Amino acid sequence: MIILDVNKASKSYGFGKILNEISFSINAGEKIALVGNNGSGKSTLLKMIAKIEKIDSGTISIKKDAKVEYLEQGDVADNRDGVCIDILNSAFQDLNAMEELLKFYENLMSNTTDLEELDQIIKRYSNLQERFLSMNGYDRDMQIDMVVNGLNIDRSLLNREFNSLSGGERTLINMAKILLSKPDLLLLDEPTNHLDIKRIEWLERFIKEYKGSIIIVSHDRFFLDKTVSKVIELEDGNIKIYFGNYSDYVIQKENEEVKEFEIYKIQQRKFAEMEKAIKRLKEWGKLSNNPMFFRRAKAIQSNLDRMRKQAIEKPKERRDLPINFISADRGAQEVVRVKNLDLSAGNKVLLKNAECQIMNKEKVAIIGDNGTGKSTLLKAILQSNNPSITLGPNQKIGYLSQIIEFPDREQKLLDYFISETGIPEENSRSILFTFQFYNKDMIKRVSTLSGGEKLRLKLAVLLQSEINLLILDEPTNHIDIETREVLEDTLSKFSGTLIFVSHDRYFINKLANKIIEFYDQRLFTFYGNYDNYIESRDKVHSIK
Repeated sequence: MIILDVNKASKSYGFGKILNEISFSINAGEKIALVGNNGSGKSTLLKMIAKIEKIDSGTISIKKDAKVEYLEQGDVADNRDGVCIDILNSAFQDLNAMEELLKFYENLMSNTTDLEELDQIIKRYSNLQERFLSMNGYDRDMQIDMVVNGLNIDRSLLNREFNSLSGGERTLINMAKILLSKPDLLLLDEPTNHLDIKRIEWLERFIKEYKGSIIIVSHDRFFLDKTVSKVIELEDGNIKIYFGNYSDYVIQKENEEVKEFEIYKIQQRKFAEMEKAIKRLKEWGKLSNNPMFFRRAKAIQSNLDRMRKQAIEKPKERRDLPINFISADRGAQEVVRVKNLDLSAGNKVLLKNAECQIMNKEKVAIIGDNGTGKSTLLKAILQSNNPSITLGPNQKIGYLSQIIEFPDREQKLLDYFISETGIPEENSRSILFTFQFYNKDMIKRVSTLSGGEKLRLKLAVLLQSEINLLILDEPTNHIDIETREVLEDTLSKFSGTLIFVSHDRYFINKLANKIIEFYDQRLFTFYGNYDNYIESRDKVHSIK
């Protein structure tokens, strides 16, 4: 049964069509990923389906009486009156109305003496109660508990006014309310942003068991692998549909690109042969003064023009950053030693008597729930003033913080790079060009850069100095999948020691050969990538 049908939908913002007559349909119960580069129109499409934005042309049809809910990307900034528990209870609007009606019928039954009328009321009451039971009407508190526990929402928030919460807390409450409402079509725009791994894993399980249809926009490739069975790709205003999860999509896409490039090369060779034939015929026509050669050349030219109009365009190739790290001297074999470390943030104890060891050339992912102290540990390593943290000699450190900021937000991109590196303008332009910054980008204010542009600029600066220890705090936040893949390829070539905090399990799998986990105010060390960690974490936790 089709729950959503999109037919030749178009949307423009004045600089060209962001969606160009796209068509697709979604069946009941399907879980679908919507992928594409930043700015490709993913969020716009979700908002059009949710009727938040108007469609320019075409149609978007939703099954009659189907309930649609939309989880907006980012923090929930809108004000909403009410206590959080009441907002969660509002997810059961239909059940609440039915419960009120049941109470109304109960009151009528207790005050009705006419037997015939009482019989009719009892029938209506029984039918409504049966429907109420089928919808688990008496399990609302249990359902709230399940979602609140799954999203690890602090119970003290439930009795607070929604407007008093932080942006991140509002996002959690809003997500909980939407999940509890159990719509027929659920639209999730970057649902894993700002969620730690434990919350993401719970959300994966929730989505797997969910009976309704879901469209997910996410840069979390591991999450998409676990939750979807179809991928819709948005590119240049058009869509392509692929069956399978995200990894299946990547394989199909790569195979498709290889075939397209082969067809393109054959096509270009054919065009070149035809151009040579046209040139040759024209030369023969001039030498022999024979118009037949010119007519033949004109006919071939007409065919060539027609074929070029129908030809496929040159497939886009991903531009990898041609990065060579300027490595410092190797330094000590033991890069970082943590022993008997007590770490706090204000009155909150983060670590007690913790220890770990990081060796030269290891690629170490630091993971754990939000608020456990991962970023605090990185800062303690950088500051090198804690007697329980020993940094090996000759360590030349490069650091990329979680929130990328600039001293002067109005500074132009080129001026910032020159001021940070001291490299002359001509050479700076050449270096920035290799990081995909072109002439038009040089005059951009750093405050206007996208997440991916900020990351590339900071990397460009970092890599102009000798580094043998690179420390990154949530480097994949706010960047699209293509930029994440470029970053993965770049970091895999780094010959020094890499320490990074991340919730991106796909990213961790690609890079890490050791994982240090914050758990129960201690540090647990696992060798291998995230898959290896999953296999052994429960056993290690139970032993220790």
